[in-house]
Amino acid sequence: MAACISSLGRDQYYCSKNKLDEVVELPHKRYLDFSYEINDQLDNIHNNNNKRLKYIYDDRQYSFKKVDDLFKINTRLEFSDNILPACLKMVAASIYLPKENPTKLLGEDAHFIHELYQTIGVADGVGGWAKEGIDAGMYARELMNNSLIATDIEPKGHVNPKRVLQEAYKNTNSEGSSTACIITLNTAKSTIFAANVGDSGFFLIRKGKIIYKSPMQQRGFNCPYQLGNSKDSPSVAQEMELNVEKDDILIVGTDGMLDNVNESEIEEIVHRGIDGKLKAEELASQIGNIALYNSFDRFADTPFARAVERECLRQIHKGGKIDDITVIVAYIQ
Repeated sequence: MAACISSLGRDQYYCSKNKLDEVVELPHKRYLDFSYEINDQLDNIHNNNNKRLKYIYDDRQYSFKKVDDLFKINTRLEFSDNILPACLKMVAASIYLPKENPTKLLGEDAHFIHELYQTIGVADGVGGWAKEGIDAGMYARELMNNSLIATDIEPKGHVNPKRVLQEAYKNTNSEGSSTACIITLNTAKSTIFAANVGDSGFFLIRKGKIIYKSPMQQRGFNCPYQLGNSKDSPSVAQEMELNVEKDDILIVGTDGMLDNVNESEIEEIVHRGIDGKLKAEELASQIGNIALYNSFDRFADTPFARAVERECLRQIHKGGKIDDITVIVAYIQ
């Protein structure tokens, strides 16, 4: 069973070739095998005494105590009960379906996935700017590009989504405005940390059931909080921190998804995806295409249709909402 060292990276334990040669006078084929050596008493596998780290050098094996003598790192390894910590990671993929508009081929949504820093983000340019001849999609794309750059300068494993938004917002100069949602996985704490402005958001799913839906931020019907050339700044971002477990699924999207897909539909698609062992990109594609189908259905019972009815606007709009659709699916593994 392979061990995973999350917070103890190469930088902390790097030892140069010359240093290794000074310590261990053996010429070749050396490597540290950070794995569990489990004895044959499988019925006692839960007994921590049956597990110990081993060091392999050529054909010789040393106990971890011997390695400690060689490399003098005993004071730097602190694992409770002699068990290495488990690592969670996000495996994410996306789909983007811009609505048909010959003057805005890229649509008004944008997103990014930073695999190394386990951070994802979505943004939705506010379409109302079109009345002033401004393509808010340019603002959303610049904001997400700057968010990716800002993530890169965060401490690895300790990305702060609100701080990322603040840095990206400061460096985004396009006209327009956009909603934004940024989420990161903290592998040391096994939590996701999110910052959200506006009506983009996410679902956290466990064992096929939605256990959390991020709240929307809006001043009124179809009027979300927004970053950019408006009165909002990242200071209004709502921050959330949630515990996650292995096999949880995170579904992130702009309002093109959230307005057109019901929670029951999300759960049904996820159930089928789990049974069919779909990859993240396959599940994202299925959710995105259901959202697209519902957006054109004039009689669909969608979250947007119900919101319209609550606002007594049913005579103006029925069914789904035609919009750009962005979906990111992240498996917690």
